[in-house]
Amino acid sequence: MYVFIITTVVVGFACAGVVMLLFRLWGRKASKYVIPFVAAIGMFAYMIWDEYSWFDRYAGRLPGQIDIVQTFADENPFAPWTLISAPINRFTAIDREKVVANPDNPGHKRVTTLLLKKGAETLALTHLVDCNGGTRGYITAQTALDGNGFPIGIEEWFTMDENDPLRSVCD
Repeated sequence: MYVFIITTVVVGFACAGVVMLLFRLWGRKASKYVIPFVAAIGMFAYMIWDEYSWFDRYAGRLPGQIDIVQTFADENPFAPWTLISAPINRFTAIDREKVVANPDNPGHKRVTTLLLKKGAETLALTHLVDCNGGTRGYITAQTALDGNGFPIGIEEWFTMDENDPLRSVCD
């Protein structure tokens, strides 16, 4: 977050500096409002660019075994351009190399999902997916595990609908 703020201010100063330099080269004096206006436009343009390019930049840095299974785009009434085309500001990813099938019950798979959001810490959640039953449950620190590292009992199961991104681990 601090990097974003510092970068935005630097872009504003850079835009103002370029305009000041151009006016000097032309031998003219800039009006009082031109320099702050250009700095504000530059910072505003940078903020919009950062908002819309965050997902592509972040997804491009992920290792090859990480699959993005779901994206979320949020509209914001305080940023009216997002009502036309909302930027992707969070997504869910799965590390394919860390999907583990239960040796005692191959229909049960343990998977860790990564929840990434712009400007927030990455969250990792571990799920047990029952591919045969179409359900999933959370594995927490309090969940009792067997010798293979799979839960002995999950307290609460959730039904996965047809579009649930965790269904992709069953393929």
